[in-house]
Amino acid sequence: MRIELIQEFEQLQQSRANKFADDLTDRFLSSVNAVNEKVASSLSKRGNMLLMLEKKLNFATLKKLRNKYFKY
Repeated sequence: MRIELIQEFEQLQQSRANKFADDLTDRFLSSVNAVNEKVASSLSKRGNMLLMLEKKLNFATLKKLRNKYFKY
């Protein structure tokens, strides 16, 4: 009977330890996922801004060249 109680107590401790480890892992992974999402979002925004800037720059350059060489 005493051995069974000790084994049951050890199983209870192991269960609590596993639950704590799972909770800790979930919190860690959720924070890492949140950071990854923010970084990806900021990189996407930066990429879009750079593409828009490049389009505007190309358009402005073409307009200047057209005005310089094709005067009507």
